[in-house]
Amino acid sequence: MVIHRRLSALVLSIAIGAPLALVMTSTSVAASALACEDSSNLCLDAADGAKWEAGKQATVKDRKKRSEKAPGTLSMTVEGGRGSLFVNGRYAGTAPLSSIDVASGRNDIQVRDGSTVLASGVLTVPKGGSLDVTVRHP
Repeated sequence: MVIHRRLSALVLSIAIGAPLALVMTSTSVAASALACEDSSNLCLDAADGAKWEAGKQATVKDRKKRSEKAPGTLSMTVEGGRGSLFVNGRYAGTAPLSSIDVASGRNDIQVRDGSTVLASGVLTVPKGGSLDVTVRHP
């Protein structure tokens, strides 16, 4: 009798849970496919003056112009996977990130999942600006 109840409960939970999990998974996959459509896998929702240049690197002149006095803030999410953010070659954290300080000016940005580079380029951060970055995991 106890085995029959447990088996019935298991069958019922699988019958209800599996379709619900499929619906939730397909919904989140569809939503993430729509949110970031940039070919460089990085979408930027930012203040005025912010700019993303995929595949570029900051020059020595750009590095001298960076300002720590009026940094901007950056928040990052990764759709469909995980990723670590590197700013100017230094590890800044693993997504999701919220309001981390980034020097204003042109910064080298790289988002990686292990040895796989998800996005790489130059991010121009305005003084005191707030940037929201979404990276699509391929």
